Amino acid sequence: MTTTNKPQLARPDLHTGSRQLNAYLREHTGDDVALLGAVVLMSVGKVEPVTHAELRNWFTELELDPAYLPNEPRAVDAYERATGSARTKYPLGLNPHTGRKKQTHEKTGQTVTLMMRHVVRDETRVVRHLVRELADHADEALSYEVKLAEAEFEREIGPTIPIGSGEMTLTTVDEEIGRLDPTERITITELIAQMRKDYEHHCRYIPSSRVSKMLRDYLERRCAGIRLQNGVYFVPRQHGQALSALRELAGRCGAQLNRIPLPDTAEQRAMVGDAFNAKCGADLDSLARDIAREQAGGAAAYRVAKLHKRFLEVKREAEEYQANLGAELGDTAARLDLINTQMAHLFASVGGADDDEL
Repeated sequence: MTTTNKPQLARPDLHTGSRQLNAYLREHTGDDVALLGAVVLMSVGKVEPVTHAELRNWFTELELDPAYLPNEPRAVDAYERATGSARTKYPLGLNPHTGRKKQTHEKTGQTVTLMMRHVVRDETRVVRHLVRELADHADEALSYEVKLAEAEFEREIGPTIPIGSGEMTLTTVDEEIGRLDPTERITITELIAQMRKDYEHHCRYIPSSRVSKMLRDYLERRCAGIRLQNGVYFVPRQHGQALSALRELAGRCGAQLNRIPLPDTAEQRAMVGDAFNAKCGADLDSLARDIAREQAGGAAAYRVAKLHKRFLEVKREAEEYQANLGAELGDTAARLDLINTQMAHLFASVGGADDDEL
């Protein structure tokens, strides 16, 4: 007797407070269950500190496609993040012994805001100043004091030096800081120390925004994921193994990818089909508008090449959706043919690709 091995998802990732949902999850993970795929819930909050080397090793261990590995952290980005988040606000007139506000009403008191102000950005350096803003609520006046510190990023430039390399220097204006009361001096010193700490952290570790993008790109492009709504995707059963590896990677980074098995029924196929057609339709609408704009304004070869790349990506997604679910594209196929014709005219206007390339 011949047995057909169907790609299956692992045991449920979720255990909820609902008996009905838990029963559903158990019921739809057996080897004899025909699955359409899985609904994937992605959650990325404050991720664990992960270096680029650690992430690269995990990609190799889990046999994930290294094309989706984020780039190494850049010093200039670390500078931007560390100084960009340096801000604090407090009422003036704190008792240095108790830390309590002497004023009883903010409307008649004064508030100090410490924040970074952009000064210079050129090919050799970036400079930001830490300033002290004083707001007097009695007459609604604002006054900027002289700078309390300067954060300068000096770029390293050279043919063999990676773009974004350099070093941050933090210089305090001790004379101005010394004029303030002890409580303010402590606050300012702590803020500057935090900037240094944040800079070193961001130079070493992958930020959560890039971890989120890495997981999202892998789901959508490598696992043929269809976004149902923000943070919720459908992944076809053919990509179950890759999804399991990606879930393990997400867990090591401190993120979550929880899979809910989706049975192969007409209702579920309709739900996935509606989501795909909505996304594909929006992509094609955007592409059609940009093509029309290019035709009206005079086509440029480099912009046409970018439009062609976008078209090929939408076409690839449609073909993969059709192959994975055995579904008909219907109106989407007709719209792809129309866009393909428009792209051919654009290429002809700039002396570009032959029809065979489209």
